Amino acid sequence: MAGRWNDNGFNAPTDGANSWVSGSSANQSPRKVLSVAQLSFSNHGISGTSTAPNINVPPVACFEPVQKAEPDVDRVAKHIQSIWATWKQSKVLTDTLRSFFKFSPNPYASLLQLINVISEDRLKGKANTMSLSITEEFYKWIKCNESEYEHFLTDELKIRAFKMACYASMCLNIQDRFTVEDFLLPLFFMNLVCVTEEFLVTSQFQQTALVKYLDDLLVENDDCLYYLANRLNVTQSNNNFSNKNQIKTNLTRIMKKYNISNELAPNITRQKKKGGLVYLFRRYQSGATGIHAWREMALESIGDDETMMLEVVKMLENFGDIQECIYFAQLFAIDSSLLPPTIQQELLFCENASAGIDRPIPTEEYNTTEYHDLTLPDKQIHIIDCASKFNEFLDKINIELFDAHLDILGLDCEWKPEFTSDKSDLASIQLATIDSVYIFHLPQLQPAENYRLHWQEFSMNIFCFEWKGDASMIRSSLPIDNIQLHGPGFIDIKLLWKELETKWNFQLPFQNPNEDTPYNSLSDLVKLCFGRPLNKTEQFSNWEKIPLRSNQIKYAALDAYCLLEIYNLFKTMCKTCNIPFNEVCQKISNNDHPDMTKPKPKHKKHKYKMPKTNMKTNSPHTHVSSVKHFKLLVPYTLEKLAERLRKCGIDTSIVERSKINDCHYIINLIKTKNLHFIAFGYAFSKVAEELHAGQCYCVQNHNLDDQVQEVLNFFKIVVKKEDLNSRCQICNSDSYEIVSSLVMKKIYDAVKLIQNQKAVRYRPPSIDEDFEDNDYYEDEDDSEDEGTSAPINAKCLTNNSFNSSKTDDPHSKLISGYTDGNSMIDVKPLSADMFNDQNRVFYICNSCGSVRWDNLQWESALGSSLGMKF
Repeated sequence: MAGRWNDNGFNAPTDGANSWVSGSSANQSPRKVLSVAQLSFSNHGISGTSTAPNINVPPVACFEPVQKAEPDVDRVAKHIQSIWATWKQSKVLTDTLRSFFKFSPNPYASLLQLINVISEDRLKGKANTMSLSITEEFYKWIKCNESEYEHFLTDELKIRAFKMACYASMCLNIQDRFTVEDFLLPLFFMNLVCVTEEFLVTSQFQQTALVKYLDDLLVENDDCLYYLANRLNVTQSNNNFSNKNQIKTNLTRIMKKYNISNELAPNITRQKKKGGLVYLFRRYQSGATGIHAWREMALESIGDDETMMLEVVKMLENFGDIQECIYFAQLFAIDSSLLPPTIQQELLFCENASAGIDRPIPTEEYNTTEYHDLTLPDKQIHIIDCASKFNEFLDKINIELFDAHLDILGLDCEWKPEFTSDKSDLASIQLATIDSVYIFHLPQLQPAENYRLHWQEFSMNIFCFEWKGDASMIRSSLPIDNIQLHGPGFIDIKLLWKELETKWNFQLPFQNPNEDTPYNSLSDLVKLCFGRPLNKTEQFSNWEKIPLRSNQIKYAALDAYCLLEIYNLFKTMCKTCNIPFNEVCQKISNNDHPDMTKPKPKHKKHKYKMPKTNMKTNSPHTHVSSVKHFKLLVPYTLEKLAERLRKCGIDTSIVERSKINDCHYIINLIKTKNLHFIAFGYAFSKVAEELHAGQCYCVQNHNLDDQVQEVLNFFKIVVKKEDLNSRCQICNSDSYEIVSSLVMKKIYDAVKLIQNQKAVRYRPPSIDEDFEDNDYYEDEDDSEDEGTSAPINAKCLTNNSFNSSKTDDPHSKLISGYTDGNSMIDVKPLSADMFNDQNRVFYICNSCGSVRWDNLQWESALGSSLGMKF
């Protein structure tokens, strides 16, 4: 139905067949209603009126048929809103809506347009809104007229047919009679994945069919899903099923959920293997993986797949490793016509030079890193690969246990890397004693039931690193369900390390206290203990290969034996520092959680609790003091607390990491400078014994704001507004220079210019340069105060670049790039666009050169946490 809306009244149509009800609204008051909102609709020569009381409402709209066009929904919406404002839910509103629906060309589309116009009302989410009333009226009306307007329904509104048909097939148990395109793919496109999951659970046939279908899509064009949706006549409303990457994601999830073999999905399996080889090759290029390990895993992944052979050669050619490319091309005997032109030329050159496949393996001379070595001789490394050797091992272990020569073991596991969804089995278990290492090669110890390791019979401590992963692999690969792999007797070296470091301020021999680099791996721990990391080039190798290579054997043996070396080092250092090592080990062993425990929900946050100290927290301080009356000392483990206290204006020093275990140094420092000590755990307990009450405090909370409040309450310190940000949180200085954005911009440019000139000045010398006769470097050696006074370049900047500055300018020193304390101003946190705000003020620390800004915002946030009102 087409027509247009007219506010002035009704115009009689020229067609006499369509009789329209003429009204006298033009001659009456515009606030009177003589019909159902004086709104008339017509579609097939039908007209109608209804009476209503004379109620003052806004002017109404009239509908005049002129041409086949959509009615002005905005005007209708305003008219309905005016009725709603006066009548709410009423017969007037019902009649108006039903007339609107009746004479609309497409009532379904008109409803959506009407609801969209009054979207503000729809977003309220209440049960008495106008949007809900309109929808309910439409539902009542369409229920009686659905057959007339069924042809207006589009395919998008018939999606319930797929869902109902899917459930019907499950009820009748006839799922296997349908193809993937009948139910599953349309439901995927329409984002009804939950229905597909219910359907797939009931039919293994459909699981396999869907996996094969999706796998075949991976070799189609990138827009294959678009054409598939058009062919199936469905709309793509699922954003998680719109491209080939999402096909792989859904396919991987389905295969993993229903444990479907990779053989049924060769395309995605090939892509996963190729991705794994790309990762492994990059490790090989960087020196993190050895050439033998790289080639082993490449051959293992490729297998007999000729397509994969060619793809690997092309991959190597793209990476620019021509030597490896030729190696695999010759090894696989690939037809030269299929290879890239550059490889064809190289192969031809090799043939002419009589270069065969068995040419020398490229050496890795570029890798000059020194690694931690195994101190045991090769004869002390025993490979357990048969029943006789296994029995010999048990006999020897039992004798050593009986003679009490064996009290600790190092344990580690190895398995082949996983490039596909197929899970690798455990390949090797290494047990290290103080003088031997035993490597159990499980592929040769089959069946596994005949080689049970009776862990519970070993009365010694077993040391491992990140044991939960190894324990899970052991439990899934070996028949040892009744054997305990956690708890007493098992000590995770990583947990022990973190316990000593956080609770006892433990510092390793090669650990830099000023370095913030996180250390988590076993190689990192070995480097901190002995100065050299582990060589991990054999980590990603084929551990199921028979026999193992010598490099693999040494790698596996060292991984287990280094755990005992670390244990001995920890034990010696703890004895020196008076740390109860055995008690700490016992605590770690008893608190170790089972390897198969259910993970906690991610949305739950568990706060870390500070170690409790048996010390009364009642404050002996009775008088309120200002921030200037206290000087505090904290260990480096409470560095964040120190920074926050400095923000409050409190003089707070930090004990460096190398001195944290030196109780005499700390006590002497406290007494000499009249400091108050704040700490926790072992550091607090030792120092508190030598200090009087009130001179030290043990923090009880982990939250930083709570810690600050604790300290202020204990020492009765009152922080005022003018105290906030009065100290540098980096160096603890209270001397600042305040500059505007304009001056800071000049300082920023000066420092950047100094840094650029330094980069040129201190460039690495070339081989041809004679350092002895180079006067340029001799001038540098004459500097008596290197690192404190401004370099020559800075002076040049002041004289040349900023010669327009007045000599009596108070900021002339700063504009040279240096503070009054001769420290270079640190502009790293700044950017050029920060100076656009002319009202911004910058604070430069005279001691360390750090810069901060927007103090008011930080003061407001800090003051709010302290209960101040701004």
